[in-house]
Amino acid sequence: MEVIKDAIDPYLLRALYACWPDESWRGWHRYNDKHANKYGSRSPKDLPAPAMPCIMQMIEAVTDCVDIPSYCFPDLELHGAGLHMLPSGGYLRRHLDSSFMDATGWKREYSCVLGVSPEWDCMRDGGEFILNETSVDPEFNQLVVFRTTETSYHEVLEVTGLRPRLSLCVFYWSEEEPTDPTRDKARFFN
Repeated sequence: MEVIKDAIDPYLLRALYACWPDESWRGWHRYNDKHANKYGSRSPKDLPAPAMPCIMQMIEAVTDCVDIPSYCFPDLELHGAGLHMLPSGGYLRRHLDSSFMDATGWKREYSCVLGVSPEWDCMRDGGEFILNETSVDPEFNQLVVFRTTETSYHEVLEVTGLRPRLSLCVFYWSEEEPTDPTRDKARFFN
C-alpha cells in the first residue's frame, strides 16, 4: 500500500467538494445491505465538472509515485469507481475486490482512493480504511493506492459523525487472466 499526501491540486479538489451531489442525486447507485451502506456514481458522464480533472491528476500522482507495471492501465470509464459516499452510519464490510470484469475481460490490479472530505477526524467521524491490519485515516487530498490481490482484505469502518465520508476512486486493470477464477466477484467476510 502506498499513501500519497497532497496528491492533487487542493483548489481543484475543493471545487469538487463544493459541488458534490447529495443523497438525492439521480447519478448514485445505492448499496444498502449487510455488506455495505454507501453510494457510488453510475456513469462518468454524470459527474460534476471538476471530477474528471481530479481523476486525471490522481493518475498523474500514481504514475509519479507508485511503481505500477506497464501492462496496467487506468479505467477512465470508471467501472465501479468515480464518486463514493458513505452517509452517517455508512460502512463497507471486510472484502476482496472483484478481480475480473466479464464485460471487458480485464483483471483488476490496483485500487486508488482519494479522500475528499475536508477536516475529517476519525476520532469524531469514524470511517477508517483498513487494509489487512493497517488502518489509514481518510484525510483530505490523501491518495491510498493498493494492489488488489487474493490477500488484500479491506473495509471501511462505520461513519459515526454526521457528515458523509467522500472519496474519489480510480482502478487500474490489465488484460491478464485472473490467477484465481473463483474471485470473479467481490467477496465479503463478516
